[in-house]
Amino acid sequence: MASSDDTNTDPNAKRTAPRMRFLVVAVVLVAAGVGARKAWDSMHASLASSPRYKLTAAVLQITPDTPTWIRADVKAQVLRDAGLTDSLSLLEPPEVIQQRLVDAFELHPWIRKVEKVVLAGPGRIEMTVSYRQPIAVAEVTAAGQTNLVLLDTDAVRLPDGNLTDVHKSYLPRISDIHERPQEGDAWSDARVRGAAALATQLGGVWERLSLLEIVPSPHPEILRANRYYTYDIRATYGTVIHWGAAPGYDPPGESPFQEKLSRLTGWIEQNGSLDSLNSPQSIDVRDSLYIEKRIAKQDDSDEVVR
Repeated sequence: MASSDDTNTDPNAKRTAPRMRFLVVAVVLVAAGVGARKAWDSMHASLASSPRYKLTAAVLQITPDTPTWIRADVKAQVLRDAGLTDSLSLLEPPEVIQQRLVDAFELHPWIRKVEKVVLAGPGRIEMTVSYRQPIAVAEVTAAGQTNLVLLDTDAVRLPDGNLTDVHKSYLPRISDIHERPQEGDAWSDARVRGAAALATQLGGVWERLSLLEIVPSPHPEILRANRYYTYDIRATYGTVIHWGAAPGYDPPGESPFQEKLSRLTGWIEQNGSLDSLNSPQSIDVRDSLYIEKRIAKQDDSDEVVR
C-alpha cells in the first residue's frame, strides 16, 4: 500500500528541480566569466601601461632612409608631437597600431604617404613611406618682406630651414606670389599649382637650359569653358620664354608640353645656350617657334643674380 508521502509528491516539482540546477550552474558560470574578464581587463591595462610594451623609436624601422634634402629627424618629431611613445602600446590590436601610425606620420609635412605598416614580430614594426621632395621655391612677398618658400610637386609648402639659401637658389623660382599656407598644406592659388606642375616637368633640364624663374600671369585666360593661367620662364641672362599653359592645365588646341620643350631645346642646340648676352629677347614656344632678337646688348657690367 502506497504511503501518503508518495501519493502527495508533486510531479511538477520533479521537473522543476533539474531546471533550477541548470540555472544555478549558468549563473555561476556567467559570474565566473565576468570575473575572469574583469581580471583580464585589469591585467591587460596594467601591461599596456608598462614601459616594456610602449612604442619606442628603436621598435619602429622606417624605409627608405631619410633623403639628403631633409635634415630633420622625422621619426623623432612625429613620435614626440603625436605623443605615441606615451600613449601607444604594442599590445593594442594590430589594426589600431597601424592606423595610429599612418594618421600621425601623414600629418608631417615631409611625409607624402605611408605606403604600409607591418608588425614584423615582437618589438619590431616596419613602415614604408614616400617623402615629399622640394622641386621649386615660391618667392613670396608680404608685409614688405620677400622669402623663398619650398614646395613640392603637389604645391604643398615644405618646412623652412632644411635647405640653405644656396641650395634654394638652384631650384626653379616661382615669382609674384603673395600668400603662403601653413607647412604641410597645399597652396590654394591655382597659379602656384600650375607653376609646380611646370617646374616638376622641367626639373631635369632646368640647370642645363640656364633657366631661372617661372612667372605666372596675374589673371586667367578664358577659352570657351576653359579657365587657365599662362606662364613665362625667364633665363639667367634675361631671355623670356613664353610657355603658355602648364602641363595638365593646357586648353584644347595648345601644343602639349613635350612639343614645346622640343622647340626650345631644338633652337638651343642650333643657336647656343641662353647663358650669354647674345641670347634672344624672347622665345615663344606655345604654338610654333617665334624668336625675338635682343634689341640692344646689356651693359657688360650687368651681373647675373640668382
